[in-house]
Order: sequence, then structure tokens, then C-alpha cells
Amino acid sequence: MPRIPGTRRARGFTLIELMVAIGILMVLGVMIIGFLRGALTMNRTGTARGKAYEAAQTTLRMLQDDLEQVIAKPPHAHGPQGDLSFSIQQDPWGRQMLCFMRAWGEEQSSLAGYDSGRAAPGQRIGSGGPGRTWSSDFQGRNVEDTMRASRGNLEVVWMMEPVGASLRLYRAERSPPQANGGLIDSMLNWAARYRPNNPRLAVGYDDPVPGAFLREYGLGTPARAASPANPAIWSQFDLVAENVVCLGIECWDDWQGRTTTWLSGRDGPVTSWALGQRLNAGQYPLPSAIRITLIVAADDPIRAESPLVGEANRGDTSLFLDGTDNFPDVTSPLAFVRVNGEMMGFAGKSSTTIGSLARGALGTREVDHPKGSVAVAGIGFQRIIQFPVSR
Repeated sequence: MPRIPGTRRARGFTLIELMVAIGILMVLGVMIIGFLRGALTMNRTGTARGKAYEAAQTTLRMLQDDLEQVIAKPPHAHGPQGDLSFSIQQDPWGRQMLCFMRAWGEEQSSLAGYDSGRAAPGQRIGSGGPGRTWSSDFQGRNVEDTMRASRGNLEVVWMMEPVGASLRLYRAERSPPQANGGLIDSMLNWAARYRPNNPRLAVGYDDPVPGAFLREYGLGTPARAASPANPAIWSQFDLVAENVVCLGIECWDDWQGRTTTWLSGRDGPVTSWALGQRLNAGQYPLPSAIRITLIVAADDPIRAESPLVGEANRGDTSLFLDGTDNFPDVTSPLAFVRVNGEMMGFAGKSSTTIGSLARGALGTREVDHPKGSVAVAGIGFQRIIQFPVSR
């Protein structure tokens, strides 16, 4: 067909031009995907850090509220001496367990607290009906019950879940306190009963301690069936936070200038406190201040967790891991790693090794760890609390 004068023949793209255009689009697509992937990673990282920060601040606020109301002596002149209690001991896995007495604010903030122990003339204990008396223990969640006289005190226990590698932190409270058989006494007796005689023994893997605790106290069990041996203890523990690597408590001991620095060492803070022994020795019943170290493990993509590729025996100063990604930098003042129940400070790190270990850090016990045990680290937080009543 002859071409009409004054018109131009339509021209398509050549193969080379199409290949160049496709190549440019592919490069742009890869760049956009990389940018989106980086943005997604940054968002996940920020979310993980924010979640760990929120859990840490909530836990620290709860703990500070408790500790700022610690009492140093019975609130009433004729109160039982068993009310006087502040103890930091190790559980069977070598982790710190914090037990103390504090003032009970519910007496001023709830009708149940205000009416606790109040009975009309002629009422008898256990009489029932119109002559009933107030006889329930306060356990943190029954503020509308009619409760026994609290004497203004509340027993409080902070502890990790009774499984060696668990990262769950629990808290229990009870009022009125009991000098024998109360919440604090029960927990200290439990820890003493299952504490290993051999300090080299790493408990918590195949021993009967977790099952025994769950049977006695119902912690973490869905049914929470009461135990005949401890009917008032089993239901009192509430989960505070998950992914808690460590709750470390260090005490500033003013007695004869024993503590002069927060740095660990001979003149540093103490990580155990037995109030009864101190009273018998005429020492100050409470520290003047405590330092809380809370380490929280973050979620992916910044979770610091790796299995041991070899045994870590007592006295070893290095851990050999699959990898050390996301573990704290050695320049951090909170460069700690936990294996089972033991915390370790470290000052050296490579792609597969953590070295220059300070074993049994933050009040924990140095033990042996088998191959395959999981090493975990996290984001560290510290807070110093001055006791309002330190003498």
C-alpha cells in the first residue's frame, strides 16, 4: 500500500531499548525492595526495643513502689517481732529471691482494708451468721472481701519462676503477716529445702524441684489447685513480666563502712541479706539504699540468644556459642549473659565466643552448664532506691 504523502511510519522499540528499560526497572525494584526491607527491620527493631523498655519500666515502678514502703520495725509497739523481715536469698537455681515487709496502702484506699478486723461487740471468731468476724487473708485480688486485721503490714515476695531456664518474673503478697508459716517463711523454707548441697550441681534440668514447687504452690499451673500443705500460698503468685533475664538486687551496707562504692568487689554492695542474723549481731536491719539491675530480653530481630556448643564448667572464663549477634557490647556497663540460673559479666566478645567472664554475677551462684544450654542476654536497666527508713 503506497504511503500517503505528509505522514510518518510508526516506529516501535528495538530489542536493545526494551532490555535497557527492563534492566532499569529491575534495578529500581531491587532498590525499593531493599529500602522497604530495611524500613520493616527498623520498625520491628523499634517495636522490640519499645516492648522491652515498657516491660522494664512497669516492673521497676512496681518494685520501687514496694521498696519505698519497706518497714524497719513492727508498726505497733506490741506487734509481733515476726513482722520484721527483709531478706535476699538464693533460690535452688542460685537466683535472687527478694522477701520483705511493707506498709499496706489498702487500709486507706479500700473499704475492705478500712473494715479489716473490725467487729461489733459480742461477735465471736468463727461464729458465722450475724456473729461472723472478718477472717479472710488479703492476697492482692480480694479487695472486696472482709479480711482479718492486717496490722498495717503486707508480706511481699519477688522471685523468678521455679524453672532453671525460665524468664518469667512473679510477685506475691499477703496480709496479715505471720511470724511462722506465712508467705515469707514458706518461701525461705522452700528455697532451703531444695538448695543443693553440692555447689557444683546445676539444678533445674532433670531434678524434681519444679514439679515439687508446682504441686505445693500452683505457680504457673492452669488449674491452680490448692495444696493441703500450703492452702493460703498456692494462689498468691501473679506474673509481673516475661523475658526477664535477671532481677539483681545490690545493697549498700552502712554498717562500719562496709560498702563504699557501687562497683563490685570487697568494698562494693552486698547481694544477700539475712535480717535475723544482722539483728542478732546488732547491725543495721536494712540497707540505706539498694540498686536494682533489671535485664529484659528483647524479641526478634534483636534477641540475643544462642546455645552453648561446649560445656561451661565451674571456673571457665569463656563461653563458646553458635553466635553472638545482638549480645551487648563489651563497653556496656551492663554487659551480662545468663546461662540457666547463673549471670555472668563479660569483657570480651568475638563472633562465636564470650570471654573474660565474671562468674556468679548479680547475686547468682556459679555452677556447671552442659552443652546445649542456652545463653541469653538483653537490655539492661538500673535504678537506685533510697530507703525511707534505713535504721
